[in-house]
Amino acid sequence: MIKIRNLWKRYGKVQVLEGLDLDILTGETIVILGRSGVGKSVLLKHIIGITKPDKGTIDVDGAMVSELSGPALYKAILHMGMLFQGSALFDSMNVEENTAFYLKQHKVCSPEEIKRRVEEALTMVGLEGTEKKMPSELSGGMKKRAALARLVVYRPSILLYDEPTTGLDPITAMHINELIVKTQKELKATSIVVTHDILSALYVGDRLALHKDGKIAYVADPDTFLKIEDPIIEFLRKTISQDPRSFRNRPLA
Repeated sequence: MIKIRNLWKRYGKVQVLEGLDLDILTGETIVILGRSGVGKSVLLKHIIGITKPDKGTIDVDGAMVSELSGPALYKAILHMGMLFQGSALFDSMNVEENTAFYLKQHKVCSPEEIKRRVEEALTMVGLEGTEKKMPSELSGGMKKRAALARLVVYRPSILLYDEPTTGLDPITAMHINELIVKTQKELKATSIVVTHDILSALYVGDRLALHKDGKIAYVADPDTFLKIEDPIIEFLRKTISQDPRSFRNRPLA
């Protein structure tokens, strides 16, 4: 689905991406782990075309996103959607209006169909009955769910999540993890999740990737990933061993 080759990006004196390579498979959920500030979110912005690389290519389902701009880029990313770290809801719109924004903006379907799809999306994320609430009336977890409803309402085939559980309490974070898995299954989408939360990564991920020193250092299924000898992964193993929760019944240590 997505092929990233020799990706380079510098901001001032800071080299964020240094020849990064990554293949993302159709229908999988891949989780990109790494320390804060290493460029995980920058990579997402490259995939969706918001940021252009200094060098390298990004092929998304046959479209060379790294080289496109204007209408051609817009057409190439229509089937992609992103859940931003801060939810990025429109403050002046209520939950229903936020959820319906894409469908109305692009005249995707009739007003009756928009209403039906908005209700369906809000029910899917457990926000039925909140249609008239403003973002200022929502908790952090509810904002994440509202942003997820706005994302899934137009049924993209590629979903990008930027730190979806950051700042949430453990119970709410688990609910968001469950919604990510549910969304991926129902839409049969390809999902890319950026996080530094190993417990979330183990719950949602089919494969885990470590972003380190401007590159993807390792990519593997969760069980294999946890056995890799690397100082960062060793730290993640210790984090897991100290948490009593079980994820998908997978051994955590």
